[in-house]
Amino acid sequence: MAPFLRNHAPDIAAMDLLVVPTIGFDLLYALVIILLQRRDPAWINVTTHPTAEWIARQITAVFPWNGVFSHCTVS
Repeated sequence: MAPFLRNHAPDIAAMDLLVVPTIGFDLLYALVIILLQRRDPAWINVTTHPTAEWIARQITAVFPWNGVFSHCTVS
């Protein structure tokens, strides 16, 4: 498995949508995208009402679609 990760690390990212309660009992939603190669956050953004359009805009801000993806896995 190590050679696979070493060869493909520049193309792998992890994403998570977190629910963050505030002190006033409101809910904020944070989207965090981490690139595996650098192992640091590539993108963090927060909203009160996440929509599919908002998430798509965040992803295209990190990955500007200049190239063609060969694989996409959602889990």
